[in-house]
Amino acid sequence: MSDLSIHCNSCDESTPWQTSPNLAKKGKSFDVNRRAVYHSIETGSGYDGLSSFCAIMNMPCLSRAAYYKQVDVILEALESEAKEELKGAGQRLRKLIMEENGISDSTTIIDAAVSFDGTWAKRGFTSLTGVVFVISIDTGEVLDYHVMSKSCRKCSLKNSQCEGNVEEFEEWRREHVASGDCDINFEGSSPAMEAEGASVLWNRSIELHNMRYKWMVSDGDSKAFNTVQHAYDDCEVIKLDCVGHVQKRMGKHLMNLKACSKGKLADGKPIGGRGRLTEGKIKQLQRYYGLAIRQNTLTKANPSEREVDIAVYAMKKYYCHSPSLCKFN
Repeated sequence: MSDLSIHCNSCDESTPWQTSPNLAKKGKSFDVNRRAVYHSIETGSGYDGLSSFCAIMNMPCLSRAAYYKQVDVILEALESEAKEELKGAGQRLRKLIMEENGISDSTTIIDAAVSFDGTWAKRGFTSLTGVVFVISIDTGEVLDYHVMSKSCRKCSLKNSQCEGNVEEFEEWRREHVASGDCDINFEGSSPAMEAEGASVLWNRSIELHNMRYKWMVSDGDSKAFNTVQHAYDDCEVIKLDCVGHVQKRMGKHLMNLKACSKGKLADGKPIGGRGRLTEGKIKQLQRYYGLAIRQNTLTKANPSEREVDIAVYAMKKYYCHSPSLCKFN
């Protein structure tokens, strides 16, 4: 926002004019400033990107302190809206499960199947920030999330201002942490963020949604599952592997087998080559392996042991009679 003044040479009068309205009754928070900051957050350019754009356009830019004040206001509004969305998603899932199971008591703790995964700000397991999500299998809506951080912007800024004065910084940091403004909520390696985040989400599921995440669909990472397996005293969490990840691991093992098998096999032929185990053939095997599982799964909530055996037999039969295997020598 810029303050301009329109001056009339004839009557010698001046009229002040601002290029954007003020959003708050008290203080100075202008609409164009907040929109500019929000755009820089959405595009990931940050303060440096906004500052560079303003310089190229020959426009004034916010100070770094004013920029981060706007960031705090925007994030607070986004978090408030996200909490309402999560609450609504939990209510819709509870209603669906209660109707399917004929439950009339609204205070009953519901068991739900969820998908869990985590992500980091950058690859290489060196990220200082990680996020984990729990998504409903039945509705596809996000039920909860948790952000883990090993860094705090305010701490870094204050440390640079103290210029090596450790006592001054530590005294400030104690008050900073006690006030709850510090963003650091995790200490450990970046890969361990996923397991720690899972523990946080499972431990607050009953408080947040009056719901237990009994079935956990994940990408095969056992660390997160081991953390939450006994999160509930009277209910053990059951791990379900994603079919896509199962077929991916199957292809990975075949690729490793092909790479490790040098020379000729017992039949006097190499493992690769025409009509043998090529990369194209492995992709075909993966595809039919996944189809065999998906097209013979049980939709019944509590199947009997015999029904499970029949489903497994159907999967094997489907896979063994797939066109890919029939042409494979």
